[in-house]
Amino acid sequence: MKFESIKLHNFMRYKGETEIRFSCNDDKNVTVVLGDNTFGKTTLAQAFRWGLFEELNTTNYTKKKDIVLLNNEVIATMSPESRQTVSVEIVIRDGNTQWKFTRTSYFKRKTAGDRDLAIVQDGESKLTMIIIQDGIPGKVINNNGENTGADEKKYKKGCVQETIENMLPRSLSNYFFFDGERWGDAKTAKSEVKGSINTILGVTGLIEMMKHIKDGQGKTVLKTLRERIKGSGDEYDRLQAEIKALDDSIDEYEHKIKDEEDALETSQRERDKLAKALNDNRQIEEDQKKFAQLEKDISNMEEDRENYYADVVKMFSGSARFFAGEMLPQVDALLAKVDLEGKDIPGVTVDTVDYLINLGKCLCGEDLSEDSEAYKNLMQLRKVIPPEMIGGAAGKFRDMLYVWQYNAQLLVSDIEDKAGDFDSIQDRIYEKIDEKDLLEKKMDRKANIAALRKNYNTWVSLCRNHEQKRNEYVVRLDFAKKTRDSKNQQLDVLSRQNEANESVNRAIAYAEAVYAMAERQLKKKQSGVFEQLNEIISENFDRMFNDGEKYAKLEDDYRIHVYYHSVGGSKDYEEQNLSNGEATAINFVYIVSVLELARRKAAEEAGAGETDSGIINLPLVLDGPFSTLSNENTSLVAKKLPEFAEQVIIFMLDKDWASSGLDEFVLPEYCYRVNKEEKANSSTIERGGLE
Repeated sequence: MKFESIKLHNFMRYKGETEIRFSCNDDKNVTVVLGDNTFGKTTLAQAFRWGLFEELNTTNYTKKKDIVLLNNEVIATMSPESRQTVSVEIVIRDGNTQWKFTRTSYFKRKTAGDRDLAIVQDGESKLTMIIIQDGIPGKVINNNGENTGADEKKYKKGCVQETIENMLPRSLSNYFFFDGERWGDAKTAKSEVKGSINTILGVTGLIEMMKHIKDGQGKTVLKTLRERIKGSGDEYDRLQAEIKALDDSIDEYEHKIKDEEDALETSQRERDKLAKALNDNRQIEEDQKKFAQLEKDISNMEEDRENYYADVVKMFSGSARFFAGEMLPQVDALLAKVDLEGKDIPGVTVDTVDYLINLGKCLCGEDLSEDSEAYKNLMQLRKVIPPEMIGGAAGKFRDMLYVWQYNAQLLVSDIEDKAGDFDSIQDRIYEKIDEKDLLEKKMDRKANIAALRKNYNTWVSLCRNHEQKRNEYVVRLDFAKKTRDSKNQQLDVLSRQNEANESVNRAIAYAEAVYAMAERQLKKKQSGVFEQLNEIISENFDRMFNDGEKYAKLEDDYRIHVYYHSVGGSKDYEEQNLSNGEATAINFVYIVSVLELARRKAAEEAGAGETDSGIINLPLVLDGPFSTLSNENTSLVAKKLPEFAEQVIIFMLDKDWASSGLDEFVLPEYCYRVNKEEKANSSTIERGGLE
């Protein structure tokens, strides 16, 4: 059995007609609807519930009256006393047969004189069904029993709703309509688990009978019968008074347990909202850390940039040779006009020659008379040595300039490297600044994560307190009931001494026997289903996690516990630190296990085999199933989904889609995207959301 399509008309966020068709492909059996929060994904999940059961999930609403079915834009255009419709059409296919269910509500704008009062529902909702066999539609059948066709066949009132609930049991709707927020609690509500097991067993009527006989509040059968007993004596009066006091205490404890469970449920809901907020804000917290790191990185890089700049300035300021090197071409041109053949003697100056002439004797000892050849040579030398001629000095200067020029080239290379470092770090700074600016626009720097976490811890503490008080009252209640039963037995002994009580005592004995038989039958069935359900849970846990170290088990407290397999014969010990994501994944294991158990039980009752695909093969419709999961766990759960149901329909965020790995199970035409109108309070559906 599969959903073929859903069509909305003016339903909540969807103005006009909006239709989604679902994949009925055996291999690619997943349909995905993507969209941001508040865009209208959950509205589609609400449409399923309302269209099939005329119910809505009120988790995100303070009061039921806050829910408005009619689209707000349509409301804004309604004139006084005008009428508009809201409808949801759901088509279900099983083999060659289709069922088209349509639920319609009518709304009217009421006025009183010149005053515009409100939009109110105009009459009861209307539910119709058309059965299409091999493509040929049958007559329109109304839920009120009327037949709009030409035949004379009569249908009983409620027949359409009954057909829906035979196909999709209302009692199991929280399982095949999976609400990620609702099931995100680390420990599924005891009443939820217990109720689903009793539904599958078909013992709800039996439990109600037991409440009527003994366990219920107020006037039970046994309480009423015992009030008819006649007796006298101090002992009799004492027992009656004590029983009356115990009855009052039992009623009080039952009310207190109910109050604590209600308070616990409220506290858990607030806790889970804050847990989700913390999970959502975890990104903000990470962004804040990243922002602070970016600011630090930018500051460090700016400091490095300033150091590079200072190094370059220092290189320039202390390097006259850099600029002198540029003079070399001019010096070369000037010195080209000078005789630089090297006629002078290195180290010999005019003063040296003059000293030798005045001394009259050369260094070699030869006389330097004016007519001597040595004197003449020395005077000739005097003409080519400094300061008479600058050839030698100029040559030395030119050689020095060549050295400076080489050093200048090295300096240029060093400066270029430093300038390159400067430019590089400048670019990186610009990149970091751009990244910081984008991050600043994205994140809420004012988000008070600390206050959020403190508030969360407060609700965690309240949950713990309410759970502890409830458990205390449960213990007191159990003791009071056992004490009352004991005193009732004593009273029964006394009552038998009065023959007038004989018929009443027989009725009491009969009621007690019926109750005991029902209790034995209930425990036997529950024990058997526990074993069967735990087998399925174990199988699905292994399929989901592929983890040989752990196993999951549903215990007598109607909670799923995860244990580590013992090593070396030691005792198995329980995993105490499940994350919200792990808990959600485990709850999902429980959900698909319940659906599998329901299928098997239905198959047994029908006399079919466990593999008969025509018996309660329910589709899965999941709203935000990955909202509390990490990317790793999202991928883990998502890739297993197609194995657990013939058809899977998921409303999810883009971020979850990216890590889900579901693309191999989704045909492009069965991926949709929810778009929010910018200037309107409405949404639209775009087909082919993957493109």
